[in-house]
Amino acid sequence: MHQGNSNTYSNTLDLAMLRPAGSFGSTNGGWGYDAYPELKPLNAGSRICIGDIEGPAVITQIHSTAHAWKADDSESLLARAVMLEIEFDNCPELAVRVPLGDFFADGNGCGAYFTTPFVEHAPKSYNCFIPMPFARRARVWLRNESQHKLSNYSFVEFSRLPEWDSRLGYFHATWKRWAFPLNAETDEHFFHVDGRGHLLGTTWTITTDEPFFQSMHFVMEGNVEMRLDGASNPVADYLGSEDSFGFSWGFQSPFAGVHNGLTYINREKPSQIMAYRFRDRNVIPFGESLDVRVDWTNEWRANAEFQSKMRAMSAAGGGIVDYATVWYWYQERPGFDHGKLMPCEDRAKGVLCPCAHAPRQ
Repeated sequence: MHQGNSNTYSNTLDLAMLRPAGSFGSTNGGWGYDAYPELKPLNAGSRICIGDIEGPAVITQIHSTAHAWKADDSESLLARAVMLEIEFDNCPELAVRVPLGDFFADGNGCGAYFTTPFVEHAPKSYNCFIPMPFARRARVWLRNESQHKLSNYSFVEFSRLPEWDSRLGYFHATWKRWAFPLNAETDEHFFHVDGRGHLLGTTWTITTDEPFFQSMHFVMEGNVEMRLDGASNPVADYLGSEDSFGFSWGFQSPFAGVHNGLTYINREKPSQIMAYRFRDRNVIPFGESLDVRVDWTNEWRANAEFQSKMRAMSAAGGGIVDYATVWYWYQERPGFDHGKLMPCEDRAKGVLCPCAHAPRQ
């Protein structure tokens, strides 16, 4: 009699497997107004620790209030004024340094609600379910760089491990926002990490006030190239940015999938989209390094009229695109050089670098 695959059998019963008593734990942060008055509030300019956990253990959930509005309810990018920071095993370099909204694929704070096994934007709140193992210690911080006192409640759930398994990687995430002129000669560097690990996913917020790029015309034509371990040829070359997120023919409609989604689309000026793409069974492993570029140089070469419009647009100081990206990955050792953090006032701008012929924000 055929017994089936033992791995499948094990995975099927995993949820029913009894865990050691006392292995679950949870910490609180931000809400010091009733049961725990010693908790520090998320005041303007403050940094609060919402989880300080001894290992070996694995963080299983991070919950936080979402912050996207000012006190007068006018739209504001408070989602980018609060930073999520995580450190592991007393490493002086942070493993995670990302604006809270961007970490949850909600860079402008106005994205649609969605849920995935990785991150979730729920009503007025954010949840992360990505497992984050560590050997000795983990600390999770929120940093409020706005001028507003924010009402925040956060918690961090974790499970204790009987011992550290050297096969486990440390979770990392980093954020970057920058603007650049986009034309038929653009080949732009997006992300690089050295060491051994695997890529878990990415979120992008793309903004432009260039009329020629309205609805992300041409912007989505960039080929996303993944190079591993110093190789000159990409191991993956997605022929269109939207295809690398699992979509076709541009960023068409809002969608909330398990692994990929479009949480926000604005086709007016400035045009803007927010998208996420996560991996589990198809992570991208690298042994020495991972490098990601987006290349527009192969697109519409034979279209003379299009090339002429692109040259005229660039000559007039137009064609500027604005990307804010988050990359999520695991690596062998904790810590990453995130570079200098963009000032809060620049992180919160609707358009980072308006095109010369576009109305100023």
